[in-house]
Amino acid sequence: MAAVTAVLGVAPQLPAAAASSEFRSQWNLTPDRPWPGREFWSNPLQDWRIVGGRLECINAAAARNVHVLTRDLAATAGTVSMRVTLGRVDGGPIKAGRGAAGFSLGVQGPLREYRNNLIFGTGFAAGLRASGELFLGDDGGARAATVALGDAAGVTLEFAAVHAGGRYRVSLVAREAISGRTLGEVVRDDVPAAALVGNLALSANYGAVVAVGGLQARPGMAEQSDRWWFSDWRIAGTKVAAHEDRAFGPLWFNHYTLHDGILKMTGQLAPLGQSDVRTARFQVRRGGAWTTLSEATMDPAARTVAFRIPGWDDRADTRYRLALTLRLTDGSTTEHTLDGTVRRDPIDRRELAVADIACNAHFAFPNTAAAAAIAKLNPDLVTFVGDQYYESTGGFGVNRSGADASYLDVLRKWAMHGWTWRDILRDRPAISLPDDHDVYHGNLWGEGGAKAPGFDGRAESLGGYKMTADFVNAVHRMQTSHHPDSPARPGKQGITGYYGPLTYGRVSFALLADRQYKSAPDGKVPPTTSGRADHVNDPNFDPRTADLPGLELLGAPQMEFLHAWTTDWRGADMKAVVSQTIFTAMATHHGPQLDFLVADYDTNAWPQTARNAALRELRRAYAFHLAGDQHLPAVVHYGIDTHRDAGLAFASPAINNLYSRRFRSQSETRFTGDFRDSFGHPLTVLACANPKETPRAGVLEAEVDKSAGVGLVRFDKVARTITIECWPLLADPTQPGTQFPGWPVVVSQLDNHARAASAHLPELTITGSARPVLEVVEEATGET
Repeated sequence: MAAVTAVLGVAPQLPAAAASSEFRSQWNLTPDRPWPGREFWSNPLQDWRIVGGRLECINAAAARNVHVLTRDLAATAGTVSMRVTLGRVDGGPIKAGRGAAGFSLGVQGPLREYRNNLIFGTGFAAGLRASGELFLGDDGGARAATVALGDAAGVTLEFAAVHAGGRYRVSLVAREAISGRTLGEVVRDDVPAAALVGNLALSANYGAVVAVGGLQARPGMAEQSDRWWFSDWRIAGTKVAAHEDRAFGPLWFNHYTLHDGILKMTGQLAPLGQSDVRTARFQVRRGGAWTTLSEATMDPAARTVAFRIPGWDDRADTRYRLALTLRLTDGSTTEHTLDGTVRRDPIDRRELAVADIACNAHFAFPNTAAAAAIAKLNPDLVTFVGDQYYESTGGFGVNRSGADASYLDVLRKWAMHGWTWRDILRDRPAISLPDDHDVYHGNLWGEGGAKAPGFDGRAESLGGYKMTADFVNAVHRMQTSHHPDSPARPGKQGITGYYGPLTYGRVSFALLADRQYKSAPDGKVPPTTSGRADHVNDPNFDPRTADLPGLELLGAPQMEFLHAWTTDWRGADMKAVVSQTIFTAMATHHGPQLDFLVADYDTNAWPQTARNAALRELRRAYAFHLAGDQHLPAVVHYGIDTHRDAGLAFASPAINNLYSRRFRSQSETRFTGDFRDSFGHPLTVLACANPKETPRAGVLEAEVDKSAGVGLVRFDKVARTITIECWPLLADPTQPGTQFPGWPVVVSQLDNHARAASAHLPELTITGSARPVLEVVEEATGET
């Protein structure tokens, strides 16, 4: 071990580190690719590459960094030594460049969790400025020293920390990379022990930490930036803790569904390179050995591997694994697997439990409380109903170039979603419906796949997709390629559809795309005075003026699917629809100040005629509606002509609430009962969890006060009841009395077709069938 310390060349000399704590990067043996390896997390993904055996930051911008996942600094006294060699990607002397590069130590975020630290953390800076200065820290006790860079094109930085008297003596030495000649040194004796607890990272240009979720931005250290490369990162010391189980990738996570004897599974890969082995194998255990049933090659944009296996035995739980081989440039290989269970179809179970999850702005990433609650509830099926991430997720905004950088940008956000839910997803079926933010829209009126006329808010309200068709389709493959086969055909620009059926546990689901085909308001509805075509603030607004001929909600092909689905009861006792948002305009107050809004065209209360047509289809099938989107947990009973003459719906809470909404009638403060929504529809509210007007300061506390949480719907196929359950974010769902006030809500399957009878047909006696399905057809029109 003394030899390792000597190789590090750190001054002053440190005690030998335990073998398990030592770390050395292998970028010199890593094929060229965007992903630095399973031991690392890069911020943001699209700004980093492995090129020619070294790690490069290819964007000259502030606050770029790469964390090591498998090592951190423990909250114990000890020693730390680190070494890395760095230079400018553009070549030439470092002094000809700009900005700064080096280490960040003790990186911690507000939740003090290593994944939260990756996104929201700040740490102790120890680096080199191209202007010729070494520095330690950026606080009031910061130290700096001049370094004689000369014409050095590569510099090796050596950091050391030794505990003394409750504080740390730290040093940073710069050496010319080729000769080893010392160029400069800076020492500091007063570093608090708490500053050296948390993640370890390499930083390019330091600068401001992106303010996300209300966190305060940190003043920048360098106004100018450069593109930096790094090689041979080594870490040792008695204070360094090893966490090999934290490595992430190359198989990040997966989704699957089981429908009509067909297993479909999508594995989400890290972005591998052209020289990597990019074919994954789907294997099951047979005769004591793993047998490959199918192989799939990585999609070059979505970075997915998609498997479709017909004839699946859905009568028994089946262990499976996804397998992928990584090969280094020296020819050595490592097998990586993701293991799980394909659960049997629970057709004989009385109850089917379905998790309803929506709207994760990732302020509390990695959202351990929400994941723990869902794990305790152990649902049979998980439905992610939209906004699995937002433009702000992970910081750094969005990349709208439409090139590969855009795919990597959204992949990083999607990876955060998967990191939260992967242990739940590997062992149960799940569906994922992309909503507006998933394709980088504040609001989406898809117009059947049309191209939006720009990127601003006005472009959104004019309709169509702002991002390229290839980008949108890549997102669809990431989120929906594991869904049962879809009858949807590509629309305008070739943008793919994903609506379709899923039958599981004798509950038949219709998976809908309620944004993709919807008409846009701008240029169609009467002009507003709010400055936004989608927001109405005129108290004299007459909603009938906006219900114009030709406006669509679900679109004709999707309505044809829905109509056929309502009459298809093969293998089903109950029916439900899953879509992004409910078909009413429930929220009355919007935004951080909870301002009153007369009407919002983003809701699926508009267009009214199209909305009513969709609800009539749901009503035929006694279908319950699961959705999310509105960031306001609620159970509502739809009305078309009168109150409660259509089905019921559950709008689940946001996991992390980006934009609060509230329900309150204009003349009263009651929250349940019969109302009219802003587009004139009868609306009955059975339960509602309004947010507090002033959330507390803490990250988790604020989300609780904003009514964040999780939802579950239980379909009892014997009693023909539907139980809707809903918990605040930090509640323990196994404990009684922990749900939001007003929950659980129990309704009958028959309540989804509760309009008053105008006549009664003769009583029928059915023999020879345990589960008869009756279809009532109007003779004159043939309508079901």
